[in-house]
Amino acid sequence: MATTAVGEFKLTLALALEAYGIELRLWKEPGEREWGATLRDDNNIVDCHFEEDNLTLAKLHVLGEARNRVMSRSGNAELPGCDTFLDSWKPVKMGCGHLRRVSFAKGNPR
Repeated sequence: MATTAVGEFKLTLALALEAYGIELRLWKEPGEREWGATLRDDNNIVDCHFEEDNLTLAKLHVLGEARNRVMSRSGNAELPGCDTFLDSWKPVKMGCGHLRRVSFAKGNPR
């Protein structure tokens, strides 16, 4: 994934997926193990920052967060596992200047 300057905006190549009824976007941040993600469902948008060793673990991290959000709301134990969606991500371009960042691990604004 890369970042490209276009005029005054930077475009980031990200990965996108809709899983568990939530629109997910995932991108690599500048730090060695740092990743960013956005989870959007209905009118709720959460922009997050976390650390993982590689792309596969980052995808699973975001999918796990989405699955946990749906499970906490519905209690539906019949949801497919995160690995079901692992190879379904598609590349998208998105502008930088993301919303407030929240760490999945701590739930604290960054």
